[in-house]
Amino acid sequence: MRINKQNTGVLVPNPVRSTSPWSALRRSLKDPWLVISILITLLAVILIIIPQYRIFVSSTEQAKGKFCVKTSVDGALETVHDANKGFTAIDDTGRLVIKRDNTPLFALQSLDERTLALHAIGGEKTEAEILDDGKVHLWGKGFDVALSQEVLGRSIFQAAVKPAPLQVVKLGTNEVAITYHTGAFLNFFEIEHTHGLSNYREFFTNNRYVSAIKNSLVVAMSSSLLAGILAISLAYLFARYHFPGKGAMVALITMASVSPPFLGGYAWRMLLGSQGILTRALSLDFTIVGLHGVIWVITWLIFPLIFLLTYDSFTAIDNSLIESSMSLGANKSTTLFKVIIPLAMPGIVTGIYLGMMTAFSDFGTPCVISLNLNVLPVMVYQQYMNEVGSNFPIASTGSVIMILISSAMLMAQRTYLATKAYASISARTLDLMEPPRRQKILIMGFAALLIFVGFIPHLTVTLTSFFQWRSGVVSPLFTLENYVRMVRSELNSIYVSFFLGFTTTLLNVVFGVAIAYIVVRTRYPVISELLNTIVMIPYIIPGTVLAIGFIMIFNQPPILITGTWLILVLAYFARKLPYSVKTAEAVLYQIHPDLEEAAKSLGAKPTRSFFDITFKLVIGGVISGATLSFLQVMTEISSTIILYRPPWKPMTAVIFENTTRAGSDFGVASAMTVVLMLCLYTPLYFITKRTRMDSKEGNSLAAYY
Repeated sequence: MRINKQNTGVLVPNPVRSTSPWSALRRSLKDPWLVISILITLLAVILIIIPQYRIFVSSTEQAKGKFCVKTSVDGALETVHDANKGFTAIDDTGRLVIKRDNTPLFALQSLDERTLALHAIGGEKTEAEILDDGKVHLWGKGFDVALSQEVLGRSIFQAAVKPAPLQVVKLGTNEVAITYHTGAFLNFFEIEHTHGLSNYREFFTNNRYVSAIKNSLVVAMSSSLLAGILAISLAYLFARYHFPGKGAMVALITMASVSPPFLGGYAWRMLLGSQGILTRALSLDFTIVGLHGVIWVITWLIFPLIFLLTYDSFTAIDNSLIESSMSLGANKSTTLFKVIIPLAMPGIVTGIYLGMMTAFSDFGTPCVISLNLNVLPVMVYQQYMNEVGSNFPIASTGSVIMILISSAMLMAQRTYLATKAYASISARTLDLMEPPRRQKILIMGFAALLIFVGFIPHLTVTLTSFFQWRSGVVSPLFTLENYVRMVRSELNSIYVSFFLGFTTTLLNVVFGVAIAYIVVRTRYPVISELLNTIVMIPYIIPGTVLAIGFIMIFNQPPILITGTWLILVLAYFARKLPYSVKTAEAVLYQIHPDLEEAAKSLGAKPTRSFFDITFKLVIGGVISGATLSFLQVMTEISSTIILYRPPWKPMTAVIFENTTRAGSDFGVASAMTVVLMLCLYTPLYFITKRTRMDSKEGNSLAAYY
């Protein structure tokens, strides 16, 4: 209330502040962090939620009918029976008669090598039009179909073939002429789609698809089990005993953890393939190609990851608990299995989970070791890249199944860890023991053997990059020709990789820090929880699945970016965003919010207090996390192989191309792999130097990873 100046004896009410929704909205928009939160959430929905939703919708789509016609350079038409559904195509004296339920609808007849005539049977009227997406819409009595074309020989290793557009000309009341790209596959499918579970029914009743699920699970579980046994054993020995060179060994294992995912497959195939170096030199009746080879290679791919997480968990155990166990009469074995291992279970379970996820979603190793091995990532890729027409419904169905299996793995890991308590009160870590001389030699020998086997691919590729390759066979003649050919033909790929890596890393730093700040400070509880949930979804999405979702969303107007560098950057950004966010979160949790509040109390705006105080305090950890993000982008292959198109071909695509296609140039692949390893290990060295507080033991390095 206030006193009226004209009549001091009368009290009048204070002016009421507007409470309309628009006024509240205007006040809210003055908060810069709220605006940023909303914009980032919308971006996350577009890049993460919508592509996955589109995949799910595609997995439930089912055309009432479809059929495929193969054309040839001489104009002949031939039906592709495996691609037909609901329609039958009968060869009738040089023309194909298309029937449904034994009722003839129309006939297709070749006019020349690029043109066919569609003639409605019975003289019924036929209409045709070109759709906005380049397809042809054809309709008449008893049929309403769309026509698209796929060009034979489309390859991920070549510039995308741009087919001559479909054209249609009306020849008469019941006849139209269709012009297509020479040698194309013509896909006819009914316009009207229905939704149901028939694709899932087909997936689970087709032996090929079911075997892909079985093989993927066998690879994931077998390789995780083998790698887990080796990594956990070595991690315990490293955490429990002191011996010379342990810090260097941890550094080497860390280097192996950021190797290109297909490096092992490529190197082991060079050594033990049917024409491998060791296979021929030792006249071995053995080949690594097959399921056993994939398990072996992936075991060594995930071994460093499981080791680092488990090692960190062992070193964090409270030593007083071990002493209490021993003082109560427990022997070393009982203490190990009843105290030490249970306390280290968070790191062990998390390491095995991450290893299993890596093995389950690995695309590069099965392709390089055994392209014919039927596993889910390769099967989904093949269904998408089928030269007779992409089978989007089955590819999408396989993608959804991969997401469900990955989600089940994550739920199992979190459920197990949530049922037990692992925290201790004391800050005293595990004491190191000095083993007897003989035991020390055995430990060092065991560690050296595992590290040597893990680095066999690196050594093999490095050595063979300086040898001559002829027709896929290496000869022990020193040469620099491989590097010369690489520079002449693939130098642009190095520039592309660095451009994509730096651009993605910059986005990850900016958005990772912003999202982490919103989540940690919980300024807006609803948005914070929603954003935190959305950004973690790519954590369980395999790269092939993410790439297919991007193709479905960004392959048509208004956002047409397929085949450009932008779609690669966005895919890498979405795929690696969880790691950037969690790295920034870990640093932000160590900074007390009162520091910002003090700045605000002195008149600083929220954005200024963030940049002047919080950002300066987190920048060190953010740079280290950004470097790791850069390393992961440089080695990404599963999403790259679907999304890239020349000239935006990164180094990983060059290596993959020259190890899997016919007439592969293994010399260029080896040289490019060596260059890629140098690009990875140089920044990793500086991270190692920065984060290791104990150069001899290397404890902080393992903890960082």
